[in-house]
Amino acid sequence: MSSERMRLFALQIVFALNGLGLAVWFPRIPDVKAALGLDVLALAFSLFGLPAGTMLGFLVVGRVSRRLGLRRTCLWGGSIFLLSFIGPALASNALALGLTLFLCGLSIATIEVAMNAKASQTERVLKRRIMTRCHAFWSFGTVTGALIGGAFAQGEVSFLAQQLLLQPVFAALNVVAALRLMPDEPAQDAPAGRFVLPSRALLILCLVPIGALLTEGAMMEWSALLLREHVGASPFATAATFAVFALSMALTRLAGDRLAEIFGPQRVITRSALLMGVAMLGFGLSPGLWLSVPMAALAGLGCGNIYPLTMSVVGQLPGARTERNVATLALIAFTAFLVGPPAIGIMARLLGLPVALAALAPLGLVPLLLMAQAKPPRTASG
Repeated sequence: MSSERMRLFALQIVFALNGLGLAVWFPRIPDVKAALGLDVLALAFSLFGLPAGTMLGFLVVGRVSRRLGLRRTCLWGGSIFLLSFIGPALASNALALGLTLFLCGLSIATIEVAMNAKASQTERVLKRRIMTRCHAFWSFGTVTGALIGGAFAQGEVSFLAQQLLLQPVFAALNVVAALRLMPDEPAQDAPAGRFVLPSRALLILCLVPIGALLTEGAMMEWSALLLREHVGASPFATAATFAVFALSMALTRLAGDRLAEIFGPQRVITRSALLMGVAMLGFGLSPGLWLSVPMAALAGLGCGNIYPLTMSVVGQLPGARTERNVATLALIAFTAFLVGPPAIGIMARLLGLPVALAALAPLGLVPLLLMAQAKPPRTASG
C-alpha cells in the first residue's frame, strides 16, 4: 500500500473509531433509563448534556487545533472522547448522567472538527473528493458499535463492564491510526488573525444539514426506545434496526463522492433530503418491524450524504481557514442537537414518541429551500 493510501486509510480508521465508540452507547440507552428509573422527559434532559457540551466545545476547538495541529488534535481529542464515554456508565442519577454526557460532548467537538478539517485538507492535497467516503467509515463504525452494544445488552452484560472493556481498546487504536495521518499543511500553524463574520454563503450552507443531523441524532438516541417500548422489539433486534440505518448511511456515503461528481452536490443533497423526510414519517408511525426496518434503511440512504457533502463544500470556500469554516458549520448545524433531545422528549410526553419522530419529516424540505441560494463552489474534482 502506498504512503498516500496508507495515510488516507488511517484517516478513515479515525472516523470509524469515532463512530464505533459512540454507537456502543445507543443500544444501552433503554437499559440506563430503566436502571436509573427515568421517565422519557427526564431522559431527554439528561441527553441534552451531550449537545450542550458539544456546543461549548466548538467555542474553543479552533484554539486547540491551532495550538496542537490537526493531526495531534485527532490523536488526543479522539482518544479522550472514547475514554470519556466510560463516564455515563458510572452515573447514579439523571443529573450525573447529564453531567457525564456534557463532558463527552466537550471532547466530541474537538474530534468532530479536527477529523473533518483533516479530511478537507486531504481533499486539497489529493485533488479529489474523499469526504463522504470518510463519513462512510464513520457509519461502518456505528453499524459495528450498534451490533456490539446490542449483543452486550442481549447477553445482559452490564453497561459499565462493556465500556471498561471496549473504550480503552478503541482509544489505543485511535492513537495508532492518528500517528499515521498526513502531515499538517504549514498554513495550519498560522496565526489565528482577526475575527471575521461568516459569509452569507457559509451561513446558508450551515443551515442545510440541520435536518439530517437532527434526524440522525433522533435515530441514535430515540429509535431504541421507540422500537422496544412501542414496537415490542428485543434488545438485539433494536440494535440491528439501528445498524440497518447506519449501514444504509455507510453504503450511500461510499457512493457520495462519485454521485457529487456526476450530478453535483446540490442535486444530491436536495434529493437525499426529500427521501429522508418520507422515510422518517414511515419509521415514526410504523406498527411493526416489518415496516421499521425498510424505513430505517431509506432514512439512512436519505440522511447519509447531506452533512459530509455540505462539509466538503464549506471546507473549500475561499477567504477563511479550513478549520474555521468547518467549525462554523459544525457549530450552527449542531444547534439542532441543542433543541432536539428535549423537544422530542416533550413532544413524546404530549403526543407520543411515534408522532414526535414522524414530525421530523418536514425537515426534508429545508435543503430544497436553501441550496439554490447558497451557490456552492465546485470542489476538488467535482
